[in-house]
Amino acid sequence: MQSVPAPPRVIPTRRASGALLLALLAAGVSISLAVGLSPGTPPQAPSVYNGLVKGVALQSAQCVHWNAASGAERSQVSAALSHSVGGATPYGAGTTLSTAETASLFDRACASPIAQHWLLYELYIRAAGLRSYAPR
Repeated sequence: MQSVPAPPRVIPTRRASGALLLALLAAGVSISLAVGLSPGTPPQAPSVYNGLVKGVALQSAQCVHWNAASGAERSQVSAALSHSVGGATPYGAGTTLSTAETASLFDRACASPIAQHWLLYELYIRAAGLRSYAPR
């Protein structure tokens, strides 16, 4: 009986390994793009503050709007007021409150039933203005 010779053993070369790796990488990128751009998943837009508190412009927002706002809306209000009030003035940057100080101020001031129509902007600028005179 005649023996059949074994098939030659293929030893991958660097060129073949590199080509295989490149092909796998290209396939992975193609799959990632196809999954990421599928029509079933709309792209996520970054969260941008639109200047409204419960549908009311920040300049007109009152305690009643603060009390109805979510935690995220309250954080955005605090950041917007800090940015607006803390801008440049002829005397330097305006005095601002931290996010925690703003939340504490509005939570305390807006808790009273008589304060429901007080303007948040007015409360903020008065408290921030007094802060510069308070010892730190």
